[in-house]
Amino acid sequence: MDKLLLEKLAKRIKELRKQYNITQDELAYRANIGRSTLGNIETAQNDITFSKISRLAKAFNLSLSEFLNF
Repeated sequence: MDKLLLEKLAKRIKELRKQYNITQDELAYRANIGRSTLGNIETAQNDITFSKISRLAKAFNLSLSEFLNF
């Protein structure tokens, strides 16, 4: 994935997490993603699969279009 797109997605995830007032640990649990993996996604250090994007959207109870609205 393009680095700029990864950075925008990372920022979106962090913003949503703060808006929903949940920790990285809680989000990782809800999305069934490793905590360290989530940390790397939030710092745009790891590429992300579509399945993880989908699980994160579901963890926030958002549609994919709402989740990717950045």
